[in-house]
Amino acid sequence: MKSKKFLSVMLLSMLLSVSVLSGCSGGKEEANSSGGEGNESGAQKQVTITVWDNYGATTPIKPLIPKFEEEFPNIKVDFQEQPWDNFWDKMAAAASGGETPDIATSGLMWNPKYTVFGLFADLNSLSGGKVNGQDIHDIYSEGMIQAATTDQGLFGIPYDFDSYSLYYRSDLLEEAGVSAPPSNWDELVEIGKKLTKDVDGDGKTDQYAFLVMPDWYHYEPFLYANGGKVLTDDNKQAAFNSPEGVEALQFYADLVNKHKIGINWTPDRGSYVAGLKDGTIAMFQDGPYVMGLIKNSNPEQEGKWKISDALSHKQYGTHIGGTYLSIFEKSEHKEEAWKFIEFLSREENAIQVYKTSGAAPGYLPALDSEEVNSPDPFFGNEVPMKVFKKAVENGKPNPIVSSWQEISQAISDAVAKAVMNEATPQEALDEAAEQVNQILAQE
Repeated sequence: MKSKKFLSVMLLSMLLSVSVLSGCSGGKEEANSSGGEGNESGAQKQVTITVWDNYGATTPIKPLIPKFEEEFPNIKVDFQEQPWDNFWDKMAAAASGGETPDIATSGLMWNPKYTVFGLFADLNSLSGGKVNGQDIHDIYSEGMIQAATTDQGLFGIPYDFDSYSLYYRSDLLEEAGVSAPPSNWDELVEIGKKLTKDVDGDGKTDQYAFLVMPDWYHYEPFLYANGGKVLTDDNKQAAFNSPEGVEALQFYADLVNKHKIGINWTPDRGSYVAGLKDGTIAMFQDGPYVMGLIKNSNPEQEGKWKISDALSHKQYGTHIGGTYLSIFEKSEHKEEAWKFIEFLSREENAIQVYKTSGAAPGYLPALDSEEVNSPDPFFGNEVPMKVFKKAVENGKPNPIVSSWQEISQAISDAVAKAVMNEATPQEALDEAAEQVNQILAQE
Protein backbone atom coordinates (compact mmCIF):
# COMPACT_ATOMS: atom_id res chain seq x y z
CA MET A 1 0.00 0.00 0.00
CA LYS A 2 2.74 2.29 0.86
CA SER A 3 6.45 2.38 0.18
CA LYS A 4 8.39 1.18 3.18
CA LYS A 5 11.02 3.67 4.27
CA PHE A 6 13.04 3.33 7.40
CA LEU A 7 14.03 6.27 9.59
CA SER A 8 17.60 7.06 10.50
CA VAL A 9 18.59 5.30 13.70
CA MET A 10 20.61 8.27 14.87
CA LEU A 11 17.79 10.76 14.23
CA LEU A 12 15.27 8.64 16.06
CA SER A 13 17.57 8.07 19.01
CA MET A 14 18.08 11.81 19.39
CA LEU A 15 14.41 12.64 19.02
CA LEU A 16 13.14 9.94 21.31
CA SER A 17 15.53 10.87 24.09
CA VAL A 18 13.37 13.90 24.75
CA SER A 19 10.31 13.39 26.95
CA VAL A 20 7.13 12.76 24.98
CA LEU A 21 5.24 14.62 27.64
CA SER A 22 6.64 17.99 26.67
CA GLY A 23 5.33 20.25 23.96
CA CYS A 24 1.95 21.42 22.79
CA SER A 25 -1.25 19.44 22.74
CA GLY A 26 -3.20 18.60 19.62
CA GLY A 27 -6.79 19.62 19.14
CA LYS A 28 -8.59 22.93 19.49
CA GLU A 29 -11.50 24.10 21.54
CA GLU A 30 -13.79 27.08 21.31
CA ALA A 31 -17.16 28.15 22.66
CA ASN A 32 -19.96 27.44 20.24
CA SER A 33 -22.23 30.11 18.84
CA SER A 34 -25.06 29.21 21.18
CA GLY A 35 -23.32 30.36 24.29
CA GLY A 36 -20.33 28.13 25.11
CA GLU A 37 -19.64 27.31 28.74
CA GLY A 38 -22.10 29.89 30.02
CA ASN A 39 -25.01 28.69 27.96
CA GLU A 40 -27.84 27.90 30.39
CA SER A 41 -29.39 25.47 27.90
CA GLY A 42 -26.42 23.17 28.48
CA ALA A 43 -25.25 23.26 24.86
CA GLN A 44 -21.95 21.45 24.38
CA LYS A 45 -18.78 23.33 23.64
CA GLN A 46 -17.52 23.26 20.10
CA VAL A 47 -14.44 21.03 19.86
CA THR A 48 -12.08 20.49 16.96
CA ILE A 49 -10.08 17.29 16.76
CA THR A 50 -7.07 17.04 14.48
CA VAL A 51 -6.48 13.91 12.42
CA TRP A 52 -3.23 12.95 10.70
CA ASP A 53 -3.92 10.52 7.88
CA ASN A 54 -1.31 8.84 5.66
CA TYR A 55 -3.67 6.93 3.34
CA GLY A 56 -3.18 9.37 0.49
CA ALA A 57 -5.64 9.93 -2.36
CA THR A 58 -7.64 6.78 -1.59
CA THR A 59 -8.31 7.62 2.07
CA PRO A 60 -11.59 6.18 3.33
CA ILE A 61 -11.55 8.60 6.27
CA LYS A 62 -11.93 11.99 4.62
CA PRO A 63 -15.20 11.22 2.77
CA LEU A 64 -16.84 10.14 6.05
CA ILE A 65 -16.12 13.36 7.94
CA PRO A 66 -19.25 15.29 6.82
CA LYS A 67 -21.42 12.41 8.02
CA PHE A 68 -19.65 12.39 11.39
CA GLU A 69 -19.92 16.15 11.84
CA GLU A 70 -23.61 16.02 11.03
CA GLU A 71 -24.17 13.39 13.71
CA PHE A 72 -21.89 15.14 16.23
CA PRO A 73 -22.40 18.87 15.50
CA ASN A 74 -20.24 19.92 18.45
CA ILE A 75 -17.18 18.11 17.02
CA LYS A 76 -15.33 19.40 13.99
CA VAL A 77 -12.59 17.40 12.32
CA ASP A 78 -9.42 19.09 11.11
CA PHE A 79 -8.29 16.53 8.56
CA GLN A 80 -4.60 16.78 7.67
CA GLU A 81 -3.26 14.55 4.93
CA GLN A 82 0.29 13.43 5.70
CA PRO A 83 2.36 12.17 2.77
CA TRP A 84 3.90 8.79 3.57
CA ASP A 85 7.38 10.01 2.68
CA ASN A 86 7.53 12.39 5.65
CA PHE A 87 4.86 10.94 7.94
CA TRP A 88 7.32 9.13 10.17
CA ASP A 89 9.54 12.20 10.37
CA LYS A 90 6.53 14.06 11.75
CA MET A 91 5.86 11.24 14.18
CA ALA A 92 9.44 11.43 15.37
CA ALA A 93 9.12 15.18 15.83
CA ALA A 94 5.93 14.62 17.83
CA ALA A 95 7.76 12.11 19.99
CA SER A 96 10.48 14.67 20.66
CA GLY A 97 7.97 17.04 22.25
CA GLY A 98 6.47 18.71 19.21
CA GLU A 99 2.81 19.32 18.57
CA THR A 100 0.66 16.24 18.11
CA PRO A 101 -2.76 15.69 16.58
CA ASP A 102 -5.56 13.99 18.46
CA ILE A 103 -5.71 10.94 16.17
CA ALA A 104 -3.42 9.41 13.59
CA THR A 105 -3.43 6.45 11.26
CA SER A 106 -0.49 4.45 12.58
CA GLY A 107 1.24 1.50 10.94
CA LEU A 108 2.05 -1.70 12.79
CA MET A 109 5.26 -2.22 10.88
CA TRP A 110 6.69 1.13 11.94
CA ASN A 111 5.03 2.49 15.07
CA PRO A 112 6.17 0.12 17.88
CA LYS A 113 8.85 2.66 18.72
CA TYR A 114 6.27 5.33 19.49
CA THR A 115 3.95 2.91 21.28
CA VAL A 116 6.70 1.86 23.66
CA PHE A 117 7.78 5.43 24.31
CA GLY A 118 4.29 6.49 25.39
CA LEU A 119 3.25 8.67 22.50
CA PHE A 120 -0.20 7.06 22.32
CA ALA A 121 -2.97 6.92 24.91
CA ASP A 122 -4.19 3.64 26.40
CA LEU A 123 -7.54 2.99 24.73
CA ASN A 124 -8.67 0.49 27.34
CA SER A 125 -9.66 3.32 29.66
CA LEU A 126 -11.65 5.01 26.89
CA SER A 127 -13.25 1.90 25.47
CA GLY A 128 -13.93 -0.21 28.53
CA GLY A 129 -12.98 -3.15 26.34
CA LYS A 130 -15.76 -2.43 23.83
CA VAL A 131 -16.16 -0.73 20.47
CA ASN A 132 -19.69 0.42 19.69
CA GLY A 133 -20.93 -1.82 22.49
CA GLN A 134 -19.25 -4.95 21.12
CA ASP A 135 -16.51 -6.79 22.99
CA ILE A 136 -13.24 -5.93 21.29
CA HIS A 137 -12.18 -9.57 21.23
CA ASP A 138 -15.32 -10.52 19.30
CA ILE A 139 -14.76 -8.14 16.40
CA TYR A 140 -10.98 -8.23 15.93
CA SER A 141 -8.64 -11.21 15.77
CA GLU A 142 -6.55 -11.93 18.84
CA GLY A 143 -3.40 -11.26 16.85
CA MET A 144 -4.68 -7.81 15.87
CA ILE A 145 -5.23 -6.92 19.51
CA GLN A 146 -1.88 -8.35 20.62
CA ALA A 147 -0.13 -6.37 17.91
CA ALA A 148 -1.12 -3.08 19.59
CA THR A 149 -0.94 -4.17 23.22
CA THR A 150 1.84 -3.74 25.77
CA ASP A 151 1.90 -4.06 29.55
CA GLN A 152 0.77 -0.42 29.65
CA GLY A 153 -2.37 -0.89 27.58
CA LEU A 154 -3.97 -0.93 24.14
CA PHE A 155 -2.57 1.70 21.80
CA GLY A 156 -4.58 1.33 18.63
CA ILE A 157 -7.83 0.06 17.12
CA PRO A 158 -7.40 -2.00 13.92
CA TYR A 159 -8.56 -0.07 10.87
CA ASP A 160 -7.18 -2.22 8.07
CA PHE A 161 -4.97 -5.29 8.19
CA ASP A 162 -2.16 -6.86 6.24
CA SER A 163 -1.66 -10.63 6.44
CA TYR A 164 -0.21 -12.73 3.67
CA SER A 165 -1.90 -15.23 1.38
CA LEU A 166 -0.78 -16.87 -1.86
CA TYR A 167 -1.54 -15.12 -5.15
CA TYR A 168 -1.23 -17.34 -8.23
CA ARG A 169 -1.87 -17.23 -11.97
CA SER A 170 -4.50 -19.93 -12.45
CA ASP A 171 -4.07 -19.86 -16.23
CA LEU A 172 -0.34 -20.60 -15.96
CA LEU A 173 -1.00 -23.46 -13.57
CA GLU A 174 -3.55 -24.91 -15.99
CA GLU A 175 -1.09 -24.66 -18.87
CA ALA A 176 1.42 -26.61 -16.77
CA GLY A 177 -1.15 -29.30 -16.01
CA VAL A 178 -1.49 -28.28 -12.36
CA SER A 179 -5.00 -28.50 -10.94
CA ALA A 180 -4.46 -26.69 -7.61
CA PRO A 181 -1.97 -24.22 -6.15
CA PRO A 182 0.67 -25.37 -3.64
CA SER A 183 -0.39 -25.44 0.00
CA ASN A 184 2.99 -26.20 1.58
CA TRP A 185 6.73 -25.95 0.98
CA ASP A 186 7.12 -29.34 -0.69
CA GLU A 187 4.31 -28.66 -3.10
CA LEU A 188 5.78 -25.25 -3.90
CA VAL A 189 8.99 -26.87 -5.11
CA GLU A 190 7.18 -29.63 -7.01
CA ILE A 191 4.75 -27.30 -8.76
CA GLY A 192 7.36 -24.59 -9.08
CA LYS A 193 9.53 -26.74 -11.33
CA LYS A 194 6.62 -27.09 -13.74
CA LEU A 195 5.98 -23.36 -13.80
CA THR A 196 9.56 -22.16 -14.21
CA LYS A 197 10.44 -22.17 -17.88
CA ASP A 198 11.93 -20.53 -20.95
CA VAL A 199 8.80 -19.22 -22.63
CA ASP A 200 10.52 -17.41 -25.50
CA GLY A 201 12.84 -20.27 -26.41
CA ASP A 202 15.98 -18.15 -26.17
CA GLY A 203 17.68 -20.32 -23.59
CA LYS A 204 16.90 -18.00 -20.69
CA THR A 205 14.34 -18.45 -17.94
CA ASP A 206 11.67 -15.79 -18.33
CA GLN A 207 8.87 -17.29 -16.23
CA TYR A 208 9.53 -18.02 -12.58
CA ALA A 209 7.25 -19.88 -10.23
CA PHE A 210 7.71 -17.71 -7.16
CA LEU A 211 8.66 -14.19 -6.17
CA VAL A 212 11.49 -13.99 -3.62
CA MET A 213 11.83 -10.59 -1.98
CA PRO A 214 15.06 -10.25 0.04
CA ASP A 215 13.47 -8.56 3.04
CA TRP A 216 12.16 -9.44 6.48
CA TYR A 217 8.45 -9.13 5.76
CA HIS A 218 8.49 -11.69 2.95
CA TYR A 219 10.82 -14.04 4.85
CA GLU A 220 8.83 -13.78 8.07
CA PRO A 221 5.86 -15.93 6.91
CA PHE A 222 8.36 -18.73 6.22
CA LEU A 223 9.86 -18.23 9.67
CA TYR A 224 6.43 -18.50 11.31
CA ALA A 225 5.38 -21.45 9.13
CA ASN A 226 8.42 -23.33 10.39
CA GLY A 227 7.56 -22.67 14.04
CA GLY A 228 10.15 -19.93 14.50
CA LYS A 229 9.88 -16.53 16.14
CA VAL A 230 11.64 -13.19 15.81
CA LEU A 231 12.54 -12.57 19.45
CA THR A 232 12.36 -14.56 22.65
CA ASP A 233 9.08 -14.32 24.55
CA ASP A 234 10.47 -11.61 26.84
CA ASN A 235 11.74 -9.59 23.83
CA LYS A 236 15.24 -9.58 25.32
CA GLN A 237 17.12 -11.68 22.75
CA ALA A 238 17.04 -12.52 19.06
CA ALA A 239 15.37 -15.84 18.27
CA PHE A 240 15.30 -15.76 14.47
CA ASN A 241 18.70 -17.52 14.26
CA SER A 242 17.25 -20.62 15.92
CA PRO A 243 17.29 -23.90 13.96
CA GLU A 244 13.74 -23.10 12.82
CA GLY A 245 14.77 -19.67 11.60
CA VAL A 246 17.86 -20.94 9.80
CA GLU A 247 15.92 -23.75 8.14
CA ALA A 248 13.27 -21.29 6.98
CA LEU A 249 15.85 -18.95 5.46
CA GLN A 250 17.69 -21.88 3.87
CA PHE A 251 14.49 -22.92 2.13
CA TYR A 252 13.72 -19.34 1.10
CA ALA A 253 17.21 -18.89 -0.41
CA ASP A 254 17.08 -22.35 -2.01
CA LEU A 255 14.07 -21.28 -4.05
CA VAL A 256 16.51 -19.06 -5.94
CA ASN A 257 19.86 -20.80 -5.66
CA LYS A 258 19.10 -24.54 -5.48
CA HIS A 259 15.66 -25.19 -6.91
CA LYS A 260 15.92 -22.18 -9.24
CA ILE A 261 12.18 -21.62 -9.23
CA GLY A 262 12.28 -18.25 -7.48
CA ILE A 263 13.26 -14.89 -8.90
CA ASN A 264 15.25 -12.65 -6.56
CA TRP A 265 13.47 -9.31 -6.89
CA THR A 266 16.00 -6.83 -5.55
CA PRO A 267 15.03 -3.21 -4.75
CA ASP A 268 16.83 -1.88 -7.84
CA ARG A 269 14.22 -3.60 -10.00
CA GLY A 270 11.50 -1.30 -8.73
CA SER A 271 7.99 -2.56 -8.04
CA TYR A 272 7.44 -6.27 -8.59
CA VAL A 273 4.07 -5.40 -10.15
CA ALA A 274 6.00 -5.12 -13.42
CA GLY A 275 6.93 -8.79 -13.10
CA LEU A 276 3.30 -9.67 -12.57
CA LYS A 277 2.25 -7.71 -15.61
CA ASP A 278 4.67 -9.33 -18.04
CA GLY A 279 4.19 -12.87 -16.74
CA THR A 280 7.62 -13.22 -15.16
CA ILE A 281 6.08 -14.14 -11.79
CA ALA A 282 3.50 -16.90 -11.49
CA MET A 283 3.02 -16.91 -7.70
CA PHE A 284 3.82 -14.72 -4.70
CA GLN A 285 2.76 -14.12 -1.12
CA ASP A 286 1.53 -10.71 0.01
CA GLY A 287 -1.33 -8.85 1.65
CA PRO A 288 -4.84 -7.87 0.52
CA TYR A 289 -3.81 -4.38 -0.57
CA VAL A 290 -2.03 -5.94 -3.57
CA MET A 291 -5.41 -6.85 -5.04
CA GLY A 292 -5.96 -3.20 -5.86
CA LEU A 293 -2.47 -2.81 -7.27
CA ILE A 294 -2.93 -5.68 -9.68
CA LYS A 295 -6.39 -4.57 -10.76
CA ASN A 296 -5.22 -1.02 -11.46
CA SER A 297 -1.97 -1.90 -13.21
CA ASN A 298 -2.94 -5.13 -14.99
CA PRO A 299 -6.64 -4.90 -15.93
CA GLU A 300 -6.01 -7.16 -18.91
CA GLN A 301 -5.30 -10.04 -16.50
CA GLU A 302 -8.84 -10.17 -15.13
CA GLY A 303 -9.86 -13.72 -14.33
CA LYS A 304 -6.30 -15.04 -14.43
CA TRP A 305 -5.35 -14.41 -10.80
CA LYS A 306 -6.63 -16.32 -7.80
CA ILE A 307 -5.78 -16.32 -4.09
CA SER A 308 -5.34 -19.23 -1.68
CA ASP A 309 -4.03 -19.83 1.82
CA ALA A 310 -0.48 -18.86 2.72
CA LEU A 311 2.05 -21.65 2.41
CA SER A 312 2.26 -23.87 5.46
CA HIS A 313 4.99 -26.18 6.70
CA LYS A 314 4.87 -27.09 10.36
CA GLN A 315 1.99 -24.65 10.73
CA TYR A 316 0.18 -21.78 9.01
CA GLY A 317 2.55 -18.89 8.43
CA THR A 318 1.94 -15.17 8.19
CA HIS A 319 2.48 -12.05 10.21
CA ILE A 320 -0.03 -9.32 11.01
CA GLY A 321 0.44 -5.76 9.87
CA GLY A 322 -1.87 -2.96 8.93
CA THR A 323 -3.19 0.47 9.83
CA TYR A 324 -4.47 1.31 13.30
CA LEU A 325 -6.28 4.34 14.70
CA SER A 326 -4.38 5.76 17.66
CA ILE A 327 -5.16 8.63 20.03
CA PHE A 328 -2.25 10.69 21.30
CA GLU A 329 -1.50 10.87 24.99
CA LYS A 330 -1.26 14.67 24.84
CA SER A 331 -4.69 15.08 23.23
CA GLU A 332 -7.01 17.29 25.27
CA HIS A 333 -10.02 15.78 23.51
CA LYS A 334 -9.65 12.06 23.99
CA GLU A 335 -13.38 11.46 24.50
CA GLU A 336 -14.27 13.22 21.25
CA ALA A 337 -11.42 11.45 19.45
CA TRP A 338 -12.73 8.12 20.71
CA LYS A 339 -16.18 8.95 19.31
CA PHE A 340 -14.57 9.46 15.91
CA ILE A 341 -12.77 6.11 16.12
CA GLU A 342 -16.00 4.34 17.06
CA PHE A 343 -17.77 6.08 14.19
CA LEU A 344 -15.12 4.90 11.71
CA SER A 345 -15.40 1.39 13.20
CA ARG A 346 -19.11 0.94 12.52
CA GLU A 347 -19.72 -1.80 9.99
CA GLU A 348 -21.11 0.46 7.27
CA ASN A 349 -18.13 2.79 7.64
CA ALA A 350 -15.55 0.03 7.97
CA ILE A 351 -16.77 -1.31 4.64
CA GLN A 352 -15.57 1.93 3.07
CA VAL A 353 -11.99 0.86 3.82
CA TYR A 354 -12.46 -1.81 1.16
CA LYS A 355 -14.65 0.16 -1.23
CA THR A 356 -12.53 3.32 -1.19
CA SER A 357 -8.95 2.12 -0.73
CA GLY A 358 -9.12 -1.57 -1.61
CA ALA A 359 -7.71 -2.55 1.78
CA ALA A 360 -9.09 -5.19 4.14
CA PRO A 361 -11.17 -3.75 7.01
CA GLY A 362 -9.80 -4.53 10.44
CA TYR A 363 -13.37 -4.80 11.75
CA LEU A 364 -13.94 -8.49 10.99
CA PRO A 365 -17.77 -8.43 10.65
CA ALA A 366 -17.26 -6.07 7.70
CA LEU A 367 -15.47 -8.91 5.89
CA ASP A 368 -18.71 -10.88 5.98
CA SER A 369 -20.77 -8.06 4.49
CA GLU A 370 -22.24 -8.40 1.03
CA GLU A 371 -20.11 -5.55 -0.30
CA VAL A 372 -16.82 -7.12 0.79
CA ASN A 373 -17.70 -10.80 0.82
CA SER A 374 -18.80 -11.03 -2.80
CA PRO A 375 -17.29 -12.84 -5.81
CA ASP A 376 -14.63 -10.83 -7.57
CA PRO A 377 -14.48 -11.26 -11.36
CA PHE A 378 -10.85 -10.22 -11.43
CA PHE A 379 -9.97 -13.12 -9.12
CA GLY A 380 -11.89 -15.83 -10.93
CA ASN A 381 -15.23 -14.94 -9.33
CA GLU A 382 -13.93 -16.22 -6.02
CA VAL A 383 -14.14 -14.39 -2.67
CA PRO A 384 -10.59 -13.32 -1.74
CA MET A 385 -11.52 -11.74 1.58
CA LYS A 386 -12.46 -15.14 2.99
CA VAL A 387 -8.86 -16.19 2.47
CA PHE A 388 -7.43 -13.05 4.04
CA LYS A 389 -9.79 -13.31 6.99
CA LYS A 390 -8.35 -16.75 7.72
CA ALA A 391 -4.87 -15.27 7.40
CA VAL A 392 -5.39 -12.53 9.96
CA GLU A 393 -7.13 -14.92 12.34
CA ASN A 394 -4.09 -17.21 12.24
CA GLY A 395 -1.33 -14.62 11.89
CA LYS A 396 1.27 -13.59 14.45
CA PRO A 397 2.00 -10.01 15.51
CA ASN A 398 5.50 -8.61 15.43
CA PRO A 399 7.32 -7.83 18.68
CA ILE A 400 6.47 -4.45 20.20
CA VAL A 401 9.88 -3.01 21.00
CA SER A 402 11.15 0.52 20.55
CA SER A 403 13.95 -0.62 18.25
CA TRP A 404 11.74 -2.60 15.87
CA GLN A 405 12.81 -0.59 12.82
CA GLU A 406 16.48 -1.29 13.46
CA ILE A 407 15.79 -4.96 14.23
CA SER A 408 13.73 -5.51 11.11
CA GLN A 409 16.41 -3.84 8.98
CA ALA A 410 19.07 -6.18 10.40
CA ILE A 411 16.89 -9.17 9.50
CA SER A 412 16.34 -7.81 5.98
CA ASP A 413 20.09 -7.45 5.53
CA ALA A 414 20.57 -11.07 6.60
CA VAL A 415 17.88 -12.32 4.24
CA ALA A 416 19.46 -10.44 1.34
CA LYS A 417 22.91 -11.90 2.08
CA ALA A 418 21.54 -15.45 2.16
CA VAL A 419 19.44 -15.09 -0.97
CA MET A 420 22.34 -13.53 -2.88
CA ASN A 421 24.75 -16.23 -1.65
CA GLU A 422 26.95 -13.75 0.18
CA ALA A 423 26.68 -15.79 3.37
CA THR A 424 25.06 -19.00 4.54
CA PRO A 425 21.70 -18.58 6.28
CA GLN A 426 23.32 -19.53 9.58
CA GLU A 427 26.11 -17.00 9.15
CA ALA A 428 23.76 -14.24 8.00
CA LEU A 429 21.26 -14.75 10.81
CA ASP A 430 23.95 -15.13 13.49
CA GLU A 431 25.50 -11.85 12.41
CA ALA A 432 22.10 -10.16 12.48
CA ALA A 433 21.31 -11.70 15.88
CA GLU A 434 24.51 -10.25 17.31
CA GLN A 435 23.51 -6.81 16.08
CA VAL A 436 19.95 -7.19 17.38
CA ASN A 437 21.11 -8.35 20.81
CA GLN A 438 23.31 -5.29 21.08
CA ILE A 439 20.34 -3.11 20.15
CA LEU A 440 18.06 -4.83 22.65
CA ALA A 441 20.64 -4.45 25.41
CA GLN A 442 20.17 -0.69 25.10
CA GLU A 443 16.35 -0.83 25.40
